[in-house]
Amino acid sequence: MPAPKRYKIKWFNLALLLLSAYFCYLVTDRYLEMSSIQRETSAVSQQLEQAQTVNQQLQAERDRLLAPAYVEKLAREQLGLVKPGELPYVPSGKK
Repeated sequence: MPAPKRYKIKWFNLALLLLSAYFCYLVTDRYLEMSSIQRETSAVSQQLEQAQTVNQQLQAERDRLLAPAYVEKLAREQLGLVKPGELPYVPSGKK
């Protein structure tokens, strides 16, 4: 009866396989990290755009508030203020 055949380990091939697996792990890890950074960058860019839009709106409102006619209009419409000698007009909601 012949003796069972034993497989001989080729250390160079094993080392090459392990090195290749480690390299694949590193590449995959870096790819996932870059993907995460790109998603975060996209989210931050969107937040920046929103903040810039709000900033432009606030600057436009500030510019309008520097005009005396606009301030007077707001005082009359929102606060119900009148100039001296004027009679306030308050419409009743009924017809």
